[in-house]
Amino acid sequence: MRGRAFDVMQIPASFWQDSVLLDALADRDVGQLFRLVQKVSQASQTQIGIATGLSQAQVSEIMSRARRVSTIEVLARIVNGLGIPEPARTVLFLGDRSQATTGRPAVSSAPNTKRYNDGADPARFGDVTAVYASRSEFMSAMPPHTLLDTAKDIRIAGLSLNLICQQYADTKLISLLESGTRIRCLFLDPEGDAIKAREREEGHPGPQLRVLTEMNIQLLRRVRDRLPADKRDCLALGTYDQTIRFNVVLVDKRLCIAQPYLPTARGVESPTVVIEQRTPNTGLYATFEEIFATLWKASRPL
Repeated sequence: MRGRAFDVMQIPASFWQDSVLLDALADRDVGQLFRLVQKVSQASQTQIGIATGLSQAQVSEIMSRARRVSTIEVLARIVNGLGIPEPARTVLFLGDRSQATTGRPAVSSAPNTKRYNDGADPARFGDVTAVYASRSEFMSAMPPHTLLDTAKDIRIAGLSLNLICQQYADTKLISLLESGTRIRCLFLDPEGDAIKAREREEGHPGPQLRVLTEMNIQLLRRVRDRLPADKRDCLALGTYDQTIRFNVVLVDKRLCIAQPYLPTARGVESPTVVIEQRTPNTGLYATFEEIFATLWKASRPL
């Protein structure tokens, strides 16, 4: 028996790890997603529509394959309405089944890491203290909470900014901001030319990066709206439309995480460099701080 219209859908957490479900998300087959949700939750088409902001007729058309979902707005409503968690939501937005295993690293060590001796001359390495073969290995060794939990100043520039939007809990982010931490986030413009060029470079057949970036922007806007009025200025958002060369995270004017964007590799596959400011104005930290400042100055505030 299908649920009544205003009953709350109960979707078990294990559902989002199911192989059949992940295949449907990778294919961006929203009709199959709805059918699987209906099967596991006994939800009616009306209930699914209420959750996702669609009419019962639209849900029916999607489930029967008479209508296909492709717009950023509708996909974002579906993700938020159904509460699709990571890494399943990234599988949907990027259309990439492998994100189910690479989106959140499961290993606890990073064998392909080069860490420099703390006793070495810092100027010799330009303040570089570690290099990781990929973002996933970096995330395994230095998860977001170790970087951000005690930070007072955070500046991030890149593409979709998954580190802070998808891999750091909203509740922790709000607590940071309410305590006075200042956060500036700079996204690649989801409506710009540079992000479309990056999609072509990575070989995406559709607007996957645009969808993910727009969803992350909306997520941080909602976080900002939840803050007390006197704390909303602590979270500043902006977009830029320039060829993306680096993802840069700057923490407390002392730590920098820098990742180059390679010609064909996805961001998660690119090497990651950890830089600790030890030689003011001469090391690589100052270089990446200037990169952020230049992008921020030319950005469009949100």
